[in-house]
Amino acid sequence: MWAMSRYSPPARWRLFVASWAVAIGATVLMASGCEQAQQAGAWWQIPRTKITFPVLWAASGEFGKVSAGIEPAVILAETSGEPTFEVNLGDITTKGAGAQWLAATASAATLATLYTGADPATLTLGYDITGPIDGPSGGAALTLGTIAAIRGDTVRPKVVMTGTILPDGTIGRVGLVPAKVAAAAKDGFTLVLIPVGNRMSVDSASGKVVDVIALGRTLGLTVRTVHDINEAYRDFTGETIAPPAARPASLSPEARTVAVATTRRTLAAAQASFVRNRSLIPQRARAGIAADLGSARSAMAAGRAGEAYGWAVEALYRIGGASGGARVTTLAREEGVAAARTALAGDVASLLARANTQFQQQSNPAGLRVEQWLTLPSAMGWVVYAQAVLQAAGTALKQPVVGVGKAKQIAQLADIARDVEGERLALEHLGPDAIAVVRAASSRTAVPEEQATAFMSGYSTFLARAGGANRVLYEALSKAPGTAGGGTGSYEVLAALRDEVEGAKAEAGSLQEAIQQSAYATTYYVLGTTLASGDAYGFSDSTITDAGFDKDAQSAYERELLRNAVEGGEQTIAEWTAFLQWNGENMSYPVWQREWSTGIYRALRGTPREESGARLALNEIWYAVMNNLMIRSASLNLG
Repeated sequence: MWAMSRYSPPARWRLFVASWAVAIGATVLMASGCEQAQQAGAWWQIPRTKITFPVLWAASGEFGKVSAGIEPAVILAETSGEPTFEVNLGDITTKGAGAQWLAATASAATLATLYTGADPATLTLGYDITGPIDGPSGGAALTLGTIAAIRGDTVRPKVVMTGTILPDGTIGRVGLVPAKVAAAAKDGFTLVLIPVGNRMSVDSASGKVVDVIALGRTLGLTVRTVHDINEAYRDFTGETIAPPAARPASLSPEARTVAVATTRRTLAAAQASFVRNRSLIPQRARAGIAADLGSARSAMAAGRAGEAYGWAVEALYRIGGASGGARVTTLAREEGVAAARTALAGDVASLLARANTQFQQQSNPAGLRVEQWLTLPSAMGWVVYAQAVLQAAGTALKQPVVGVGKAKQIAQLADIARDVEGERLALEHLGPDAIAVVRAASSRTAVPEEQATAFMSGYSTFLARAGGANRVLYEALSKAPGTAGGGTGSYEVLAALRDEVEGAKAEAGSLQEAIQQSAYATTYYVLGTTLASGDAYGFSDSTITDAGFDKDAQSAYERELLRNAVEGGEQTIAEWTAFLQWNGENMSYPVWQREWSTGIYRALRGTPREESGARLALNEIWYAVMNNLMIRSASLNLG
């Protein structure tokens, strides 16, 4: 995950965002080729299908020597008829694959299930490999192969790709691309698909930056950049996984009224907070915050409520970060570090109690229907992440301080205080604002609660396991500690969230419990995925080291990667919300997520703060994509 600049939005934006997972079935294949049983039935009754899908891989060995090749991964998809929530990759592990391969298959199964709309309660997926490969760069290829297996589409020969898979289906950057292209040429492939941003890559043999498309021509094959899995799927199968075109989705009148009202309240709160905390904010920061608030007022006056909300949120986080850090620093200097630590611990405990109360209140399904039930876990991401951050903060503040000077102790307390202020804002404004829009977006579909409970509980099981696979990957790459206690960094938050996920593992006994499970599992998966994905999105401050991911794309392409992630995700939301609204679903909340988050991103695009805007946008985009696909799956499986 990316370490946040302390004056860019902290909190849930360190997450970004993702998908629902499916089980990787206990059956591990040992065959190759393509085989389909003659089994008739409805679309979700998938005949037993095996396909062999090529996966490009490369690895650095002793003395920096790079080896590369094609792994013929065999993928099974079939309808089991019974819920199969087993993840059994033991045979793969014994063949030499490590944590990265396990995480890649989990992510592939996740996205493939959602993008096909298959019912995870009756779907079995299995993967088999023949060699000891490891790395996240097979994630996109495995996702495409799994979709093809579920749908029964024929895969074109001589096409191969490399790339990580992002939670919304965007293809993320990888390393050692020149070596992979050379391996594809050697094995007779004619088309290699690579992520946007990987065109200019470092050749490990020469140490020079090369144009990979030009390199492909010299080797007798075509290299093409791709933005997302829909674009790549057309190259592999000639088919599309994007929904049919429909009129753009819009907020319902009721949801629009609530969204505008919450924007006015949040902007007023930001302006009041600025006045109240002005003396604690450095002069230069004051001018920037004042400009943000002015932009919010101008956008509101022009009828751009989404952009206005984004500016207000940006200002609130900047105010909270500056004032929270200054307040605890002053207290520590005037009354001592112990007094400041005690006061901050009390504040954390009070906020955590508030977060726990909100979590119970927000998960109440009374008076709602299926689309709203399915949307609550996305909107509850604010309170779920607040719980985890506050738990991590409480743990950190209880740790004994040994061998740390006063200045460093004060700096650590200020860091925690800034994050705590971020969660205060989430609890006071952002979370309640999100829930208000969900409740205003009345559902048009009636489904028995017991059916929705089973559906959501099943997805939560897979989400939690996929999140766990990514957590293990992060630990393997970063050598992170096995427990929390180091502060409020992303890993410590993930560890705190893991405890909540484990506590909610049992089968849900009620719809409210299912919503709570889904809320925890969703954010756990989102955070685990982004922690394990390193710098694949093009952010400048990845916490994954070069030992885990080769950073061979040049800095000139960082912004291109970032824009691809935001704009690709935005397009995915637009496609699915339009289709689902045309299909009779109320998609107001994801429409609002897209409207306000991309509004602030577009306002900051091309400025030095573009990355900050992208963080806001990606968080909401990925949650919105998950929500869209979950609603689509429910419409297919719940009737």
